[in-house]
Amino acid sequence: MPKENAPTLTACEQKTLEPSWTAALATASGRRWLRRAVLPVLEGSRATALANLLLGFRDDFRCEQRDFSTRAVVERADQATLAANLEWLAGSNAALALWERLAEEGITRLVSAALRVLRRGDTRARELVLTVLVADPTREIVLPPWAERALLVIALVDRDEVVRGLAVETAAGRWPELLLPNWQHWTRDGSGRARRATWRLALRVDARARMQAAALTFAEEEPADVRADALWALGQVLATAEIAPILARVVQHPRPELAEAAAELLWTRHRHPEPARAALASPHPRVREMGKRLLDPRHGSPAAGGSRPGMPFPWW
Repeated sequence: MPKENAPTLTACEQKTLEPSWTAALATASGRRWLRRAVLPVLEGSRATALANLLLGFRDDFRCEQRDFSTRAVVERADQATLAANLEWLAGSNAALALWERLAEEGITRLVSAALRVLRRGDTRARELVLTVLVADPTREIVLPPWAERALLVIALVDRDEVVRGLAVETAAGRWPELLLPNWQHWTRDGSGRARRATWRLALRVDARARMQAAALTFAEEEPADVRADALWALGQVLATAEIAPILARVVQHPRPELAEAAAELLWTRHRHPEPARAALASPHPRVREMGKRLLDPRHGSPAAGGSRPGMPFPWW
């Protein structure tokens, strides 16, 4: 959040404020005292004037600085001042207070403000508004379905991979119709979170998804991370015997992203001797080391063809 210079007080504001309050505005601790001790007991125009002034000190509202006293500022500032500061407040430590106040003022005002933040706010503000109003399953503000859908439609075309990934993941769970007509597009998205959420959805509802994942895994013209997630998708639905030949090929792929993705599946989900032996011939040291570990007679994995001390010697 950008730093802001202290606001200049007008002559009218100077008359409204007590001399001790004016001095307190000069320091962070003084402003915290004003927010915690003074603002909550003020009424009417004096409370509004002080809250509007305190909004001018943006450093006090940094999202990484937890300070519940900023809530009082949002609650007491006037509508025009909040509207003028909406986009940065939506990414501040007072974001929840902002949306709670807007919710009290009506769903139309709330949704209009949220759409404005999704279009103009910075990445932090866009991610936070999507989390607070749509994605968080424990959210305190529950939007009507039409409003939730409207926010997701905007977030799904967000330029930032974090925001877009969150939107896809949320849509996959609650609004799958926003993704399914063109789910193959989302499996090639720049966001890994979006790709995996789409694969989980597609594998549940589209019989073609397994074949598409297999084809994409071996599509040399596609980016390595896209292919790695297609392989990951196969690893979630195929039996170990079914995916073993695929892993045996991919652990030897020249691209480390693909070979290591196959090795990770081999290690975590699908231990089998065929890909374990193939890993020994991989061009990548990490993959070869994993193969050696799985096949080591001292501490290897029996499922992958290794053994452990005390195991009977195989007679075949």
